[in-house]
Amino acid sequence: FYRYSCPDCKTELVLPFSCKSRLCLSCSRKKLFGWSVNLSQILDSNLSHDHITFTIPGKIQRLLFERGFQEVALNKLATILYQKEIRSTCGLNKNEELEWKAGILTTIHKSGNSLNYNPHLHMIATRDLVNIKTGELSERKFIAYGRFRILWREALLKFLRRQKILTREEEVSFRNLYKKGFHVYFQPITGTETDILFRTAEYMATGFFHNSQILHVDHEKLKITFQYRSWMEPGSRKKRYSILTMDLYEFMARMLFYLPDSHQKSIRYYGLYASAHRKNRLELDRRACSWSSGIENSFEKTPEFCPDCGREMNFSIIYSFQAGRVFRNIRKNFVLQKGYFRPVRGP
Repeated sequence: FYRYSCPDCKTELVLPFSCKSRLCLSCSRKKLFGWSVNLSQILDSNLSHDHITFTIPGKIQRLLFERGFQEVALNKLATILYQKEIRSTCGLNKNEELEWKAGILTTIHKSGNSLNYNPHLHMIATRDLVNIKTGELSERKFIAYGRFRILWREALLKFLRRQKILTREEEVSFRNLYKKGFHVYFQPITGTETDILFRTAEYMATGFFHNSQILHVDHEKLKITFQYRSWMEPGSRKKRYSILTMDLYEFMARMLFYLPDSHQKSIRYYGLYASAHRKNRLELDRRACSWSSGIENSFEKTPEFCPDCGREMNFSIIYSFQAGRVFRNIRKNFVLQKGYFRPVRGP
């Protein structure tokens, strides 16, 4: 990536570049930087956020795969459920509910880490509601996770029934089979402002597979061996890995199958973040321009000059063998604010 550094106030601008291929497995660092910068314009880091994972039981997954279910519908379904439940916990009456909104980002993952069909939804959501007219904050009191699991089960089963994916008999059968509901995992996002932005970007923008998982490719037997995360301890979050060998063409077919459809939006914005997202996208899409004028139009700053002191910034190129070390140093010692990395402590 390109790196611009101010010699006086130490402010930095990072401009990652990639091969632009949707099939490339090596550009996650570029995507992480890019989404972090984008989120710094959208995400309100003063609000507390949760990472919420909505899952679907394996027996239902098989039916969805066989019957051609369109997973993108889960975005709106989970968003409506979360908004309704958080408004209920805040004790709002029906007349004022629509004035209060949570900030929500969602993305669908069709597969698990082993490239098995495992559709699930990742949501980044504010824990509290904000009044869009007055700016007041309504704190979330408590979410009963057991009840929320049942609400997710009911919302999904009824939706699949309406879409004629499930029959009435199958709906009743799954309701009786999963009496405690479908698993929904809540994880608070904590840390500094930069940590929150990067962790959110990791949850939302990281691909379903990475080339670091590949252990060996046998070109003679046309086999590929890779590792995948098979389990994570709930308390310690210690990861366990398993190894899988697969036919090379089967591997390629699965990779292609799980790619998003052409022009399909991978990330959806709702509530507080919907209007901010539209405004940002309209500003970026309005004009075709170089990266320099694009940065200037988006952030109202000339990228070659420091936004704080106006001095010309030093330019350098960071190559792949340096990227890991530089990346860790920036995350540790800088805070991301409106597209620029500023030192945690002054120069």
